[in-house]
Amino acid sequence: MADEIADVCLVGVGMVGGILAKELATAGLKVVGFERGAALTREDYAVRDSIHFVVRNALLDWVRHEPTTFRNSPDQRAVLQFPTTNALGGRMLTWTGQSARFSPDDFKVFSGEIASGVAARAGADLAGYEIYDWPIGYDDLEPYYERYEWEFGVAGGGDPNPFAGPRRRGYPLPPLRTSARMELFEQACKKLGYHPYQSAAGILSQPYRPAAPYDSRIEERTACAYCGHCNFYGCHVGAKTSALETVIPVALSTGNVDLHTNSKVFRINSDDSGKITGVSYFTPQREIKEQRARVVILCGFVFENARLMLLSENKGKAGLANSSGAVGKGVFAHADLHTTGLFDDYLINGFIGPNSAAIRMDDFNGNNFDHTGLGFIRGGAFATGGDGTPVQRYDNIPPGIRRWGKEYKEFLAHAYTRTFSISATTEALPHSDNLIDIDPDHKDDWGIPVPRVTFAFKQNERKLQRHFLALGETLMRGTGASKVWQSRLPNFGSRWAGGIRMGADPKTSVVNGYGQSHDIDNLFVMGASVFPTLTGYPATATISALAYRTAEYIMGQRDWFK
Repeated sequence: MADEIADVCLVGVGMVGGILAKELATAGLKVVGFERGAALTREDYAVRDSIHFVVRNALLDWVRHEPTTFRNSPDQRAVLQFPTTNALGGRMLTWTGQSARFSPDDFKVFSGEIASGVAARAGADLAGYEIYDWPIGYDDLEPYYERYEWEFGVAGGGDPNPFAGPRRRGYPLPPLRTSARMELFEQACKKLGYHPYQSAAGILSQPYRPAAPYDSRIEERTACAYCGHCNFYGCHVGAKTSALETVIPVALSTGNVDLHTNSKVFRINSDDSGKITGVSYFTPQREIKEQRARVVILCGFVFENARLMLLSENKGKAGLANSSGAVGKGVFAHADLHTTGLFDDYLINGFIGPNSAAIRMDDFNGNNFDHTGLGFIRGGAFATGGDGTPVQRYDNIPPGIRRWGKEYKEFLAHAYTRTFSISATTEALPHSDNLIDIDPDHKDDWGIPVPRVTFAFKQNERKLQRHFLALGETLMRGTGASKVWQSRLPNFGSRWAGGIRMGADPKTSVVNGYGQSHDIDNLFVMGASVFPTLTGYPATATISALAYRTAEYIMGQRDWFK
């Protein structure tokens, strides 16, 4: 399709790009998809090898060619890291499987917690933060959350979460099996008066194929084998939610998708009027070619979406769709805080089963609790999950134990089956100091400057994190653990979002509620890049719902494709 004008060009074919490809191609639009990584097979990504996939994952061929640099402050020299999965299907090949909707309050942090006086009563210092409401709400996304859950097969439906938003329909599959760690955590939460529930998971609890009114073209997949190799690993039976196993094959079957793998887009092109005309990309042979398109949608990871917009020119000026000056600004992430308990006379076997099979507790998520006098707003989610192999727990050692020699080995041998951790996933708010720009010193294998992330947890996050560590210790002691210890406060985040904020005001945001640029109407940005704020849960369900909603919007603009 290179010599033709495509209706839609997708830059990145992971979860978001896969959904858009399926929906738009099914509607008859001609779609070209560019994925900078390879089309992997299960033999590539589902090998249960903890050395390659956990310890040395930066050496994987689909990781090591796309670095990002990180630093905590502008006075530091940024350090190279390799944080992204570059392959057809994206990070969903190796994700944990946590599948939670955002709550209604998560979309209105400014109006619900700042304008309402919650922040003032908390005594929160919000200097430097740039907090805006989403231009859409929970009700706008609810039908699309349902679509994601029923097309991909989400397992859930145990004890309900009293803090969750209303839903028209339950989950398509029963919850995954429970385990000892889940039961101990649930008992501790109830003893303390909290409201634990079994969380939903993007992992099949039984064989599943969607039926009408959902997309029955998606093939049946088999159920979870409870091997415990979820986070960082691909699923060797295909039970874990993945675009590569579901929407991408359907998109290709339409005949309307021209897919290019190992093809790296490095520039978004525009004409003299500012309208987007297509993209420039490297072929697998490193030749530079151009693909023209009526609509371009950036579907990459947070860092790559920002890099492309900052490196592209529009009307002779550096930077694309950036009249607000907000491109790359306000990036944020989760902090993961861990409290571990040792049970001398109780076998936990916490490595058994999928990591996303968990009891969670939302009593301290978002604005679900009284913040008066705490010095911060927002919160996070508590949960217990598992780990796969001993190498993932080799450094989870309590104070007082030497980290080498006989004592160390004896502790690991004793503790591996007798420990589990309670994790607190706390959110960060967008701050003006936290941003993505272009690194002046480092280039990738194609000679393109890499994105540079400047990020540090600020005053609101540090107070929140310390509060959550204290709560985590109380919860773990409630399980009856004989020994309790905790992780340090992290210096960097995980599960990134922001940088290309959606909003109603073009002066303070880059895109609207559909991910459509305020400045250039045939440019869209999708994924967690567009989040104005976060919550205590991963972005997967929400980026998927946004993709379904935007696809529906684009399909309604028939005048664009005449």
